[in-house]
Amino acid sequence: RKRPREEEATPFPIRHVAAPMVGCSDLAFRLLCRRHGADAAFSEMLFADRIISDPEYLRTRLQTCASDRPLIVQLAANDPTTFATAAKLIEPFADAVDLNLGCPLPAAAAGPFGAWLLDRRHWTLVSAMVSAAATAVAVPIWCKIRLLPDISETIELCQLLEAAGCSLVTVHARPRPADPRACTRDRTTAADLEAVRAIALGVRIPVLSNGNTQRHPDVARNLKRTGAAGVACAEGLLRNPRLFEPAACTAGGQLGPPELGAVILEYLQLAAAHPPPDISWVRSHIMWMLGGEGKRQRCHFRQECLGPFSSTQLLCAIQAAETIGEFQDLVQATGLVPAALVAP
Repeated sequence: RKRPREEEATPFPIRHVAAPMVGCSDLAFRLLCRRHGADAAFSEMLFADRIISDPEYLRTRLQTCASDRPLIVQLAANDPTTFATAAKLIEPFADAVDLNLGCPLPAAAAGPFGAWLLDRRHWTLVSAMVSAAATAVAVPIWCKIRLLPDISETIELCQLLEAAGCSLVTVHARPRPADPRACTRDRTTAADLEAVRAIALGVRIPVLSNGNTQRHPDVARNLKRTGAAGVACAEGLLRNPRLFEPAACTAGGQLGPPELGAVILEYLQLAAAHPPPDISWVRSHIMWMLGGEGKRQRCHFRQECLGPFSSTQLLCAIQAAETIGEFQDLVQATGLVPAALVAP
């Protein structure tokens, strides 16, 4: 198949993209990633029906500003009219609208929405949703999917999406869990980049590869191996928001302590200017950037100590902080922050 050049197929650069992350893709974090090499960024997943029924939901959950572009707004939906109507409402804020076909969580199975619409019996519905939205709005309609058990079936689905009006497919290169009750974090399992390559060769629209990008060198390796138009990175950016920026990383592809401390303070300054929906979003980012593993009470840190804090003390201090100022004091106390950046 003849494939269009990336610059012809998309109205903005897509080489390095900040992927959608529930509870983490806040405006402050998107702006931080943009400062450090992200060409575009996704919002977190928003529910199409709530956008229509609750204006306050849209106001509080889709925070944006003039410098937050290009912005891809991701929606969860399971009805063509609802998806198209919500897409029309968010069109003034979006450079593309993305249909979530990748969320594997139990709530998505109950909907169904997300990855639970990937089964063949739902393909007519999914095609109708893409077609309705592509007709309703002028901005591109994208889809983010997971792999089906058979790669030929995945390619067939992507071709169906393309025929319906989808302008780009993001492939989270891991399968949906068989049982939603057994859904766990699966990023430790290697993404199937060969499957992404096969999909990229099987469609005419651009493909973004999502998976196996934890350090800066992984980005180039992913692009070379998949032939994708770009990389959409999630957890790698949570740990290192400068992952797309080669000069910021050590030979191992990670930030050194001074750079890490500086970028955490930079995020906190952005969060003070653009407060997330809840302080828990800030807490989550601090845990990720300081090397936390797991969530809430199950969170632990890979290092035994950081500055004057043991791993347990650091966790307790992060959980106790309730304001941006307290988080800034905490980060400075770790000793990561260069002395020149500490306010007198």
